[in-house]
Amino acid sequence: MKNEKLKKESRGVIWDNYLLGLILIFLSKAVTILLNNKKEEPSTTDINNKVYTKRNLMTQSEQLFYNKLRLIEPQYKVIPQINLSAIIDKTTDDNKHHYRTELFRNIDFGIFTNDLSNILLLIELNDETHNQSNRKKRDYKVHEICKSANIPIITFYTKYPNEQQYVVNRILTEINNNISNTNNNSQQVINNNINNQM
Repeated sequence: MKNEKLKKESRGVIWDNYLLGLILIFLSKAVTILLNNKKEEPSTTDINNKVYTKRNLMTQSEQLFYNKLRLIEPQYKVIPQINLSAIIDKTTDDNKHHYRTELFRNIDFGIFTNDLSNILLLIELNDETHNQSNRKKRDYKVHEICKSANIPIITFYTKYPNEQQYVVNRILTEINNNISNTNNNSQQVINNNINNQM
């Protein structure tokens, strides 16, 4: 009787071990499948698989245009890639709709007073991509925001030569038209800078 009882217990232990083995195999297969299906995120430290790359602050067209704008310095400061949220704040009576996402747009250049205390003019340099409907909507929205904030904005187009004298004169005329207390000597100083460089 003891032998039969031991045989039964032995078969039960074997059966239990067999079931446990099957469960462990099933679980390991399931974990393997899940891990293989999981998208592997690239490592930020892996030299061969970079997540972020350095880029230039300005495009080649913007850099060439910036070099023309520098003639108005030191009378004014020219700052590239101005984010609207840095110079415009959204105000509203309805706190539920106080989202500022529409201000997270960059403008190609900002002309500031020499001490950077006041924005005088924003400048957009548009290439052919600005003919796309989504870019036209974006440009329209930017101009409306700037108009609402009383910040003048002008646009130059890369398809035109944008000669240095023309660019500088247009900017200074716009600043002088919009700012009543602009120093009249600034035009003469800048013109002298232009003549000395030519």
